[in-house]
Amino acid sequence: MTQQEIPLLGGNTSTVVRVGDTVRRGCGPWTPAVHALLRHLEYVGFTGSPRVYGVDERGREVLSYLEGECGSYPLGPDWVTDEALVAVARMLRMFHDAQYGFRPQRGAVWRSFGPPPPDTEVICHHDAAPHNVIWRPDGTLAMIDFDLCSPGARIYDVAYAAWTWVPLFSDRDSYTLGWRRPDRPRRLRLFADAYGLMNRDRHRLVRTIRKRIVDHVEGIRRMAAAGDPAFVRIVHKGHLRRPMRDLRLIDYERNVLEYALR
Repeated sequence: MTQQEIPLLGGNTSTVVRVGDTVRRGCGPWTPAVHALLRHLEYVGFTGSPRVYGVDERGREVLSYLEGECGSYPLGPDWVTDEALVAVARMLRMFHDAQYGFRPQRGAVWRSFGPPPPDTEVICHHDAAPHNVIWRPDGTLAMIDFDLCSPGARIYDVAYAAWTWVPLFSDRDSYTLGWRRPDRPRRLRLFADAYGLMNRDRHRLVRTIRKRIVDHVEGIRRMAAAGDPAFVRIVHKGHLRRPMRDLRLIDYERNVLEYALR
């Protein structure tokens, strides 16, 4: 008997359905590289990512369904605590550390916004925001939606996660998305401490967050201009207006944010 397909909401870049204990998503040229990474993570015992079961008869990737609550906006009170912030930073560190020994195949294709940076260290998730994190019944966290994974520097992934979890949003946007008025400098330091960011990276974290936001905006515009339907929708929905406000916020608060990281 054919199992029912249940649409999973919230995705901007792909159509996702649940079938029993699995998730089905469209494949792309990047899928083999992502599957190789996920299989490595399973092999080394990292539990913060889905397992790969292959490709179904309709050419969709088949992943394990992760039970739990996915972040949705406005976020609930449990999602905006210091404890949640620390848990996310530690999960991201474990994700990066679990990649030790992983070597992508020569010629591996990634769905990236551009060429890998010269200081590539790991495969970055690139989108470890609340909407891609699962809070499981046992209290542990996991990440989903690895489609945007590509080689990069640890600090680049830290920058995106810090941007979206501290968060480095305007007071108005923070309130709308579930935070009241977060103490941005204190929470940025807390995130850096929980990840275990080295001193040389702490000195450049705020600069990297700003660059990450600029790359985010330019990358989405570039992929939309190339005709990628998912990114065309993102632009048409006006999702790039908030990052531009975030850039102005960082420019205004840069000194106090950098001081907090010393």
